[in-house]
Amino acid sequence: MRKRIGFVGGGQLCRMIGEDIRSKNLPFELIALDPTPKCPAYPFLSEQIIGGFKDENKIRELAEKSDILTYEIELANSKILNEIQKNKPVHPSPETLEIIQDKYMQASFLKNNDIPVPDFMKIYNKTDLIEAINIFGLPLMIKARIDSYDGRGNFVLMEKRQIEDVIEMFKERSLMAQKYIHYDVEISVIAARNIKGEISTFPVGENIHGKDYNILRTTIVPARIKSNLEIKAKQVAEITMNTLKGGGVFGIEMLVKGENVLVNEIAPRVHNSGHYTIEACETSQFEQHLRAIAGMDLGGTRLNSIAIMHNIIGEKNYSGGYDISYLGKGITGVCEIEEGVYVHNYGKHEVKPYRKIGHITLLGRKKESTEELMIRAFSIKNLVKILPK
Repeated sequence: MRKRIGFVGGGQLCRMIGEDIRSKNLPFELIALDPTPKCPAYPFLSEQIIGGFKDENKIRELAEKSDILTYEIELANSKILNEIQKNKPVHPSPETLEIIQDKYMQASFLKNNDIPVPDFMKIYNKTDLIEAINIFGLPLMIKARIDSYDGRGNFVLMEKRQIEDVIEMFKERSLMAQKYIHYDVEISVIAARNIKGEISTFPVGENIHGKDYNILRTTIVPARIKSNLEIKAKQVAEITMNTLKGGGVFGIEMLVKGENVLVNEIAPRVHNSGHYTIEACETSQFEQHLRAIAGMDLGGTRLNSIAIMHNIIGEKNYSGGYDISYLGKGITGVCEIEEGVYVHNYGKHEVKPYRKIGHITLLGRKKESTEELMIRAFSIKNLVKILPK
């Protein structure tokens, strides 16, 4: 019998779980709550409930129709989910979601559990901001504490003359300041824990963000770091998973500086930097999430080949209808455009500036080095175009 999984959020992450269910005939069906009619996951849903991620009544309706509740976005209403979990499984735990939703609370939680994080402090006003500059120096990372994810709500303060800009940009939002780490490389570990307490981690990925925006552009797997740092990153991920509650997949973002590995942020869900797992690993992060929350054994996480994942992101000067094309041919859904090269179209209704609308994954050929794969990835990504309609 198929278990009904209720998702708060019907975007691309829910869609990719639906694609996995359909392609592998997994014993699940999806119901999603999302404010956008015919959301990206719609073709893979048994039902969509139209409503906001925080709508109490709609979340209760979703719970009534589901066997297990989960979410693909940190904006989910943790208070109502906590109430619902008294009678129905909710994973990851709403208590964990509540901690992660507030970036200051998240950093404090990690620090209190002896997990290494960059130094940080609360910011209530201009005086606090000036004090943070005096303590941590410049540049300084400023983060909106609430309703901020995927790099949105972050600002790097470079000069004191930008103080008024920060005050204006984040007015009426609670903030935190974080010491800016001049890191050697940014990495992430996709980790899973099932409801029996078993933990597994995927290979460490190296992440490259856009220069003009704090959104992930490319993930390289395995990360180009020393083996002792890879071991340390996985150990930090496992320690982090043991401090959090509930089953599911988590994206744990880290900064590597010298021999130190610091946790930057945690996403309590499948993560953009784990998309490579669809084609490159024994088990995708999406199937792993279903296994974790449904009480199944976790799947294998072995990397079958080196891989590069590159996001397809909207340009800053265009909003509206679009097509994703390769050499003039339109792409819908998932398409292998050549051997070992996959293009994913998320099925969003329109593109917006810096909006993720798809991704490309390239698998390494036999004896191909990471550097050679990067050169090939660069040429292929330039042939995949966003065409305005």
